[in-house]
Amino acid sequence: MRTMISMLALGMAFSTQAAWTLDNSASALRFATVKNDTVAETHKFTKITGNWQDDGQAKISIDVASLDTLVPIRNERMLAHLFESAKYAEITATAQIKPQLVQDMAVGSNQQLKTDLTVTIREQSQTFATELSVSKLTDGRIVISTVAPILVNAVNYQLDAGVTKLKDIAKLQRIEMIVPVTFQVTLNKN
Repeated sequence: MRTMISMLALGMAFSTQAAWTLDNSASALRFATVKNDTVAETHKFTKITGNWQDDGQAKISIDVASLDTLVPIRNERMLAHLFESAKYAEITATAQIKPQLVQDMAVGSNQQLKTDLTVTIREQSQTFATELSVSKLTDGRIVISTVAPILVNAVNYQLDAGVTKLKDIAKLQRIEMIVPVTFQVTLNKN
């Protein structure tokens, strides 16, 4: 009986471990903003972690303080007024992706899939119907990327007051509330 309990406990421990881990050095999350209707700029987060569990649960965590707009004062303003990074240090995205998908793929192949992606910013969550591309580089390395940008509406995350504050500080006429987001993440099998 003791052996059986030990085996069950060991099995449960292994089943909760991540099957795949995100490689930050080979991953990117970018978003674009538009100001005054004609000036578009691309920004990114440089610290992304994540994993994909054996049960299919995938989670990406973004360190908000790793925001990189290429303009230090803009980073500071966006972190303080938009993301409120002192209070909300992380953005998360979760999805359910069947592990069998990658197991059935040949090395070097690519497959598209549709899944719901739930994104949480400042404790506000929205779910997006998302089309992803999965590429199997080796038996132990895959890349998952967006096929098309995910259109995030700042209003849905109660970020509109922060956007207005940034607009006023920078003396702009307008900052677009709809933000296209793309990502490409590389995962290594554990």
